[in-house]
Amino acid sequence: MTLAPTGALRRRLTLETPVRSGEDAASATTTWIEAASLWAAVTPLGGREIVDADGVASRVSHEIELRWRSGITATMRFREGAVIYVIHAVRDRDPQRRRLVCLVEEQAP
Repeated sequence: MTLAPTGALRRRLTLETPVRSGEDAASATTTWIEAASLWAAVTPLGGREIVDADGVASRVSHEIELRWRSGITATMRFREGAVIYVIHAVRDRDPQRRRLVCLVEEQAP
């Protein structure tokens, strides 16, 4: 298992966590607040187009590697400017907890 060199972590991403307001599901709204600003390596994994009732949508998946930190879950997301990366899975890159890898999907703006 190969770690990206530290110099490869050159993209500045904002980790965001959801905050839900409202008493029931019908009136609930979700806002996103900044949890941390992190350096990361973003590697595209693949893409595809999906045709549904609303038309054609593209899905692009990425792997985001960053220094290990606790507390990152699949309920969070990353932001890089206007681009949003929805986290689908989080895993340790190695047993020494030096790096964390998030499998994400780019959300269309």
